Amino acid sequence: MTRRDAVKIWRFGLHVLRELRGPLVVAALLVLGGGAFFAATLPQSYAQGCYTAFMLMLGEPTREFPEHWADRALFFLIPVVGLGAVADSVVRLGYLIFSSKRKLEEWWIMEASTLKNHVVVCGLGRVGYRIAVDLLALGESVVGIERNRESHLAGELLDLGVPVLFGDVRLRQTLEKANLAQAKSVILATTDDLANLDGALTAREIKPEIQVVMRLFDDTLARKVAGSLKLPAISTSAVSSPAFVAAATGRAVLHAFQVDGTTFHVADLRVGRLAGQSSSQLRKAFSANVVVHVSHKGGTLEPDPARPFEAGDTLVLAAPIERLRSLEEANRG
Repeated sequence: MTRRDAVKIWRFGLHVLRELRGPLVVAALLVLGGGAFFAATLPQSYAQGCYTAFMLMLGEPTREFPEHWADRALFFLIPVVGLGAVADSVVRLGYLIFSSKRKLEEWWIMEASTLKNHVVVCGLGRVGYRIAVDLLALGESVVGIERNRESHLAGELLDLGVPVLFGDVRLRQTLEKANLAQAKSVILATTDDLANLDGALTAREIKPEIQVVMRLFDDTLARKVAGSLKLPAISTSAVSSPAFVAAATGRAVLHAFQVDGTTFHVADLRVGRLAGQSSSQLRKAFSANVVVHVSHKGGTLEPDPARPFEAGDTLVLAAPIERLRSLEEANRG
C-alpha cells in the first residue's frame, strides 16, 4: 500500500465519522450521561452504569426493572432514542456503501472530500476533458464539474475514477462540493465566458490564494481580466488561431504559448540556406531559440550554441511569429 492510498483510506474514515457524527454524539451522551445517572441512583459504579445504559440502548437490559421513577423513565427512554441512533447510523452507512457500488454522485462528493492539493476542472467538454486527462497523466488529482448530466465525456472521466459533480460552476455550493477549499488550483473551461468569470470570482471568495485559470473566447475580456483582476485568462481564439494560420500557409506550427503578453510559437524548420549557422547565431539574429536539433543523418542532437547546422537538418524553434517569418525568409534565400 502506497502512502497516497493510506492517506485516502484515512480521509475516507474521517468522512464516514463526519457522516455519522450525529448518531455517534447521541449514543455517547446516552451511555456517558445515563451511566452517571445510574451510578448516582443505583448501587453500582460509574463503569457499571455506563454498561447498563449501553445495553439498554441496544434493547438488552442487564438489570431488573428499577423501583425509582426516574430510573424507570430512562429504562424506557434510552432504548427508544438509542435504537433510533443505531438505525440512523446503519441507514447512513448502508446508503454510503450503496452509493459506492452504484457510483452515485454522493459517492463522488465523498471522494472529492478526501482529496487535497487537487485541481478542479470546470466544464467537461472536449477542452475540459483533454485538460483533465493531461493532468491525470502528470499524476495530479482531479475533480470535474459539468453542468450537462448527459455529457458522454463526463462519463468517460467517471470510468477513469475521476470524481465528477454536476452543477453550475457559478454557485458556491457546487465548488464547495468539489472541496475547492483544499484544492491548489481551479480551471474554468466552460463555453460561457461569463460563467467562467463568475466561477473564478466565486472560487477566490472561497479560497483567496487559489490559482485560477480561465478559458475565454473574448480577447478583449481576456486582456482586461488578466490585467485588472490578476486572473490568468487564456483566449481560445488566440491559442487556436496559429494552428489555422499554419495549416493555411503550409507552416508546421506545433504549439503556441504566451509569456508576459508575448505569444511564442513552436515550429519546425528544415535547414536550407541557414546551413553553417549555429543556435547562438539564430538567437542573436532572430531572437529564436532552438529547442530540438534533429540531424539529417538520423538522431536527435543536444542543442549546442556553437555547433553549425547542416543542410537537411530539422530544427524545432520557439519564437514570436514575426521572427519565425524572418527566419523562414532567410532560410529560403
